[in-house]
Amino acid sequence: MILPTTEVVSHLTADIKSDHLISPPTTTPPDPIDRLHGNYTNLSERFKLRNKCFKRQYAPLYAARLAAMRPMLEAVARNKWFDVPQVQLNDLQQNKTCVIIGTVFKQMQLKPNILRELSENVNLPPKPERKRYTHQSDVVFLEDETQRISLVGNIETHETITGTVICAKGKETAGGKFEVEEWSYCGLPAQLNSELTEPVSDDRYVAIISGISLGDPQYDPMPLQLFVDLVTGQLGSLKDQTFYSKVVRLIVAGDSLSKHTRDSTTAKQAKYLTTKTKAASISAAQELDDVLTQLVSCIFVDLMPGQFDPASFSLPQQPLHRCIFPQAAQYTSFQSVTNPYEADIDGISFLGTAGQNIHNIQQYTKMRDAVTIAETTLKCRHIAPTCPDTLGCYPYDEEDPFILRDCPHVYFVGNQKKFGAKMSEGDQGQKTLVVSVPKFFDSHQVVLVNLKDLSCFPVSVATLIGEDNVSMEKGGGVDSDEEGEDEEVLPDVNILPDDEEMGDME
Repeated sequence: MILPTTEVVSHLTADIKSDHLISPPTTTPPDPIDRLHGNYTNLSERFKLRNKCFKRQYAPLYAARLAAMRPMLEAVARNKWFDVPQVQLNDLQQNKTCVIIGTVFKQMQLKPNILRELSENVNLPPKPERKRYTHQSDVVFLEDETQRISLVGNIETHETITGTVICAKGKETAGGKFEVEEWSYCGLPAQLNSELTEPVSDDRYVAIISGISLGDPQYDPMPLQLFVDLVTGQLGSLKDQTFYSKVVRLIVAGDSLSKHTRDSTTAKQAKYLTTKTKAASISAAQELDDVLTQLVSCIFVDLMPGQFDPASFSLPQQPLHRCIFPQAAQYTSFQSVTNPYEADIDGISFLGTAGQNIHNIQQYTKMRDAVTIAETTLKCRHIAPTCPDTLGCYPYDEEDPFILRDCPHVYFVGNQKKFGAKMSEGDQGQKTLVVSVPKFFDSHQVVLVNLKDLSCFPVSVATLIGEDNVSMEKGGGVDSDEEGEDEEVLPDVNILPDDEEMGDME
């Protein structure tokens, strides 16, 4: 028996009251509950591709990135080391302290290289894919418009990220290397409305879900349906329905379809063997359309593509075509958006990705915590610094749209292992809530962000089948992805969070 319960532990009593889920019907009908709405502006125009051209090389992208970020780093260097001259790499002089600015490049022995693999492993089976590509022999270089130089000294090789633009103070050694004394990122950009003093008068929430993974062989539809019924007001007590009527918008942050829907086995078979075979992605997309239709009938939904969704591989991923969702697309409350995605909701700016940028950095550094990595991308003012070196992206030539011009109030990354949240603060009073959104398929968790005070908490929606009791503990905790760490045992049910834990974050 499946018993969906709508009260947390602190509200459980021996007596069943009339506003509980399982209670006798009342004689008077309850008053209707209206969903709150918020002002909305889509700010993702720079991520949309207009005149597509894939014949260009990637060198102009790196040049555009360095040209755009050099003035920012020059200002940072003047503030930190005002008495130290700034020079280009071709003007370096041995044993003379100076400041250089350039793009970080890591020479990594284990980084995949198709040309090397073809030359060394002819007629041999491919090497197994690694989870991490770091090695003790990795070397960090700094490049500018003229040349590159190896960095040594006070810089951690395995925590630097290829593609970031930094400024470094030090001096060139006799061996032709640059010995770093100090170095710095740009820091958080300026923030519009940085003095956030309750832009909305009452509690209003934005829900963020990611990694639904429809089409997975182990997919359980019950937790997702419970969440849908909860948000649309068809589940829970009067208190629950009142609470979730304050959710003004839902963001689906990628990977709505499972990686198993991208199976290419049938594509390699003869056509006469697959004439009656239905692709797994078709049935999964139809199921997603059914789920979205239920949601958009009651709430605004923004659908982002992810790594395993039927969208382009390279960033920025373009919106999923509306023809994939014939039912949901009929509603004006449904919107297919880009990845990355940026929007303004009731004066609060949201910026987020489906998580590919975080996963790629985890592969090529020893950084594991998703919140820490996301905060680092904020400080270096670039959403996806590893593009295009190890993460695919469109070959821009005149601009780099991943550079942060304004500091968002909320920065979320989807499809992570665990929930995590941290308020990152800048030198000029900027405040950004950095959120790690867990995969719903694994955690059965959805993240709610309060627009009133930027408090953030996860909500766990799950059921236990064949058990007498349903566990009701609070979900949450800091995202930690240390290698060899045991997986966290996630709670089963928490539809309405405790008041004392509403603003729980690191």
